[in-house]
Amino acid sequence: MPSLPCHRTVAVLRSRAAPDQTEGHMKRLLCSIALVATSSLAAQADVIHATWGGGGALTLREHMQAPFTQRTNIPARVVEVPNTAGAVRSPTASQYSVVDLTYFEAVGLARTNLVETFEDSEFPALTSISPELIVRNRQGKIVGLSTHFAYYAIAFNTTLAKASDFASWNDLGDPRWKGKLAVTRPIYASSYDLTILARANGGDARNITPGLEPLRRVIGNALTTYTSLAHMNTLLARAEVAAVPFYSTRVWHLRRQGQTNIDMVIPREGALMLPYVVMVPKGSANRAQTVAYLNELIDAQAQTRLSAHTGSIPSNNQAALPKEIEESVGMTRAQLMERMYVPDWNVIVTSHEDRINQIEQMVAASRR
Repeated sequence: MPSLPCHRTVAVLRSRAAPDQTEGHMKRLLCSIALVATSSLAAQADVIHATWGGGGALTLREHMQAPFTQRTNIPARVVEVPNTAGAVRSPTASQYSVVDLTYFEAVGLARTNLVETFEDSEFPALTSISPELIVRNRQGKIVGLSTHFAYYAIAFNTTLAKASDFASWNDLGDPRWKGKLAVTRPIYASSYDLTILARANGGDARNITPGLEPLRRVIGNALTTYTSLAHMNTLLARAEVAAVPFYSTRVWHLRRQGQTNIDMVIPREGALMLPYVVMVPKGSANRAQTVAYLNELIDAQAQTRLSAHTGSIPSNNQAALPKEIEESVGMTRAQLMERMYVPDWNVIVTSHEDRINQIEQMVAASRR
């Protein structure tokens, strides 16, 4: 409810006061209550952005939220959560204004009634974002917007391999790499590795059969299944494995931290584009402020600013790729986009459980 001036609050609540309370005491007490209520409402007016923990939250706060608040006077803050998709599904999800998600998770949530919907007209920069990076519900309403993307390609340790060793995704299945690779868990391999290997062998997200045997060979070459990004970072940096299908942003961060013996190559069949999406939980307050914040997140200049500090690629086609990122990937944004494969994530989400089961059977067979 809206807050009332102190004198009106006193008038409304005077009849509820105890007989022995003085007018001055009652007025001070009720004004304090009104001020607390007003402060609580002001806190709720903040745009609260839920994201994963780590350095990304700090970067978001310093290089996106601070300029946004300075320009608009809309307060914004970051909340770190261990599972962002879980945060959207939580009974308390409406406390968040905006939540970061993988594209895969966003497509799944678009099928629920757990997120707010928006009209195209609310986002002027929408025409600069590729249609496949906009998540819509069955009615065609916007439910998610891509703010940036990473890509899935082949990371390798330069003391054990070179870029030309992985001209094709199929090279990961070469017997020379027996016991020298790592693979991710089936929950991710079923969506990422299987999809890109199907693409490399004439299939696609819908027809993954051409990718099954190549993936079986890759799994057969794996020394281990990595359990976390930190685990994989260690395996690569210490040359415990020669190569792994991995995330471009992770390689960028490792190199920025001084790991010069790690590099990345995009095979001739391309890399899998992995967009990251923001969604608004159902019932979230302060829609006008949230829409202003969402427009900032898809703004070309804001995305370029964040890219310089995260290694991510802006989703806005008008955004310039920072020089250091361009040098790191070895090509312009336009050249990079030509090498991105954007699968039909709706098909992948629909078939997810069945494909996980197939990969789990492959992994189990490789250990016998």
